[in-house]
Amino acid sequence: MLVAVGEQVILVEVAGAGDFANASAILDAETTKVLAKGWDFNTDNKVTLTPDASGVIAVPADVLFVDPIDPQVNYVQRGLTLWDADKQVSTFTAPVDVTMIRNFPFEACPFNVQREIVGRASMAYQRAYVGSAQLDQFAKEERAEAVADARDAESDSDDFNILNNADLYWLRRQVIRRGI
Repeated sequence: MLVAVGEQVILVEVAGAGDFANASAILDAETTKVLAKGWDFNTDNKVTLTPDASGVIAVPADVLFVDPIDPQVNYVQRGLTLWDADKQVSTFTAPVDVTMIRNFPFEACPFNVQREIVGRASMAYQRAYVGSAQLDQFAKEERAEAVADARDAESDSDDFNILNNADLYWLRRQVIRRGI
């Protein structure tokens, strides 16, 4: 990431070292942003969360997003617990099946996703600390290629199909209703 803005590679991590600390913070932030979108590798489907003795359902610390599988309930994540937004309570009497999007360290991400993260982080670092229009254009081109590669790899691993995708079915249904 530092090479993209003309800095030397840091071979040994030194806590608090200016460029390293700044680049590391940006890389961590961009990793979380990219992973929050939900990828095949960091999305756990049909996970059952069970209430503890006091009825509270704990959400693991590495979870970025929780979505109940049942569309009739309005449960959301508040801090590290599940919250019933309709009843305004955080206590539950039964287990809840959810889909969870998890956060991972950069090193645990697949290569194509790492490239997208580095592309975003390089652009953010360059804009914040260098501010060169020419380097920004180069970073945009690199990032565009990395994003395309990551999306391509995701579609290969996730086995998307227009015939069984709930989101696309909903859109198709809306188009048919309007007679478009």
